[in-house]
Amino acid sequence: MKRSRRQILKIDTAHFLTIGLTAAVLGCACASSKAAVRLEGQVQAGGGPVANSTVTLWAASTGEPRQIGQTRTGSDGRFTLGSGETIGSDVILYVLAKGGEALVNRGSGDNPAIAMLSVLGNSPPPTVLINEMTTVASVWTHNQFIDDTAIKGHALGLRIAAGNVPSFVDLQTGGWGPIIQDPLNSGQTTTMANFATLSDLLSGCAIRVKPDACSRLFAAVTPPKGSAPTDTLTAAQAIARYPWHQPERPFRLMDEFYPVPAGKTMRAVPFMPYLSFPPSAWVLPLKFEWGRISRRGQGNVRQRSQLMGWGQLYDRLAGAG
Repeated sequence: MKRSRRQILKIDTAHFLTIGLTAAVLGCACASSKAAVRLEGQVQAGGGPVANSTVTLWAASTGEPRQIGQTRTGSDGRFTLGSGETIGSDVILYVLAKGGEALVNRGSGDNPAIAMLSVLGNSPPPTVLINEMTTVASVWTHNQFIDDTAIKGHALGLRIAAGNVPSFVDLQTGGWGPIIQDPLNSGQTTTMANFATLSDLLSGCAIRVKPDACSRLFAAVTPPKGSAPTDTLTAAQAIARYPWHQPERPFRLMDEFYPVPAGKTMRAVPFMPYLSFPPSAWVLPLKFEWGRISRRGQGNVRQRSQLMGWGQLYDRLAGAG
């Protein structure tokens, strides 16, 4: 039975490259250069603005990325950023937000562990939002190209990776992208719930839900080799590169960061996957399970749960076979 393009989010590497090559042939960007770039946007953490965050615009290609613009966010987390440089068709743009105060926890002061990423592709939208979800989408799609804050690689590979970011997240709103909202990736599997869980873990550090939230996150996701993460971006990279390494450790932080209130069945989290049409999906409390999905049918609610480690999570988000 045929499946539509919107039903296929989890694909193996060979299919991924085939689709990307086909897209490159059919929709070739043959222009030698693009016009100068101007962006307006906002940096958020935990659903609220991040004030005084440093936002940098980078151009990624086969060599080391080039910084082509930088600014700071205002008290409302908003920024305007531009570059007079013309952008070649082989360049991918991305924005990185570092530091600042998450106003969801007003008075907490500057948090140097905040590092949020949004890969925009070659033709970015006029307005962008940088948050935990854009960070997860950008890191998982660019796992083979990213090292700390640097993204570089073959032009076609970068174009394919950047083209997949909007499947997971809307670059202008920081909310769900269209493909991850399909039934296959929302109510029928735990893909959406796992995506939200990752974003919630990063948010716990960014907004300091606990005074030691960042150090606890970094300890939980420290890779089996190499040093511990130092910010939310390197924490996300550590998880993406070692999805099999002690997944129960970061998952325990969900109970610690966002305890379920007495008498309630759901924890209060910044990112709760929810659809405005059946089936709906929520992240519910269940120890050592990656997501319990509630599915709303015709007049009744059915629940199912799946035990998932980071390995299966990586398969779903990164498209590994």
